[in-house]
Amino acid sequence: MRIDSFQLLCNLGVIVLSLLLGTLLVAGLVEWVGGNAGVALLALGQGMVGSRQAIVEIIIEATPLALCALAFLVPFKAGFFNIGAQGHLQLGALTAVFLATTLTLPAIVLIPLALLASALAGAVLIVPAYLLKTRRGASEVVTTVMLDFVALEFTYAMITGPLQAPGTFFAESDLIPEAYRLPVFGVHVGVHLAIVLIVLISWVLRRTVFGFRLEALGGNPKAAEALGMHTGPTLMKAVLLAGAIGGIAGGIQAMGVIFQVAEGWAKDWGFLGILVALMGRTPIGAIFAALLLAGLEIGGRHMQALTGLPASLVFLLQSVPVLILLVLSSTRSFRKYTTPGAGR
Repeated sequence: MRIDSFQLLCNLGVIVLSLLLGTLLVAGLVEWVGGNAGVALLALGQGMVGSRQAIVEIIIEATPLALCALAFLVPFKAGFFNIGAQGHLQLGALTAVFLATTLTLPAIVLIPLALLASALAGAVLIVPAYLLKTRRGASEVVTTVMLDFVALEFTYAMITGPLQAPGTFFAESDLIPEAYRLPVFGVHVGVHLAIVLIVLISWVLRRTVFGFRLEALGGNPKAAEALGMHTGPTLMKAVLLAGAIGGIAGGIQAMGVIFQVAEGWAKDWGFLGILVALMGRTPIGAIFAALLLAGLEIGGRHMQALTGLPASLVFLLQSVPVLILLVLSSTRSFRKYTTPGAGR
């Protein structure tokens, strides 16, 4: 289904409306538990947009969310449900750290090499799910989730074994040398790379034959085959691209933010990316949805620190707008204005 500019604006409008309604609801809960809703909302706003540092943190936090959303959206267009972005991210980060801590090359060579290797690692991880889906009819939902655990346990084995930092008792790798960390221009270069990648994929999905074939395959596979489309190669390309995007998300986080892989280093970006994808519905829409979730997280932490409100209210602040969005998205009016041809 193609989403034109009008439909994209409708999606963004619903996201903003969900945020406003959710914020008002949480404000009412703050008053109910004896807090000051005005002070809490002011602290939330300050945490989200009150300083340049807050905005930078939100952008950095939104980057892996948007990329993991893209790793779900691309194969989803073809009817393949990739739940494995968390695993791609883990393996991509491990690969980037391994290269950056073992090779001695000029930074201009090693940084792109490590990111490309992280993309390759993510693509390799998703291959078993693709083969089981196409040759044995196995559910990709199950296989990609199981591969998440494979990637997690493999990463843990590496950082407690051959890649463990010497002289430490913790499950962690060596730090990436400063020379091999992503350069910072306002934000680290990985953010710029992610934006370019998302815009490029958006163009591919909307304006190329490959994007048309993906939609045809996802809409009616038998009809696509009857029209002479090579559905097998199309699905394979979409799945491998999804794995590569998830892997490069991990490489960017490792080389631009964390600088090592340790036990528990990754948040649930891969799983939250599915939520971002469903909220944003398109690659460009996923950027705004990722910024929303990241902003609520960063702003919510700031609100809790300043007001002493329970952490449960912060979690509600993140989840209630999403719940409202899902309710609004299921209405007939929303579907009317987000279907092809609406608003034209």
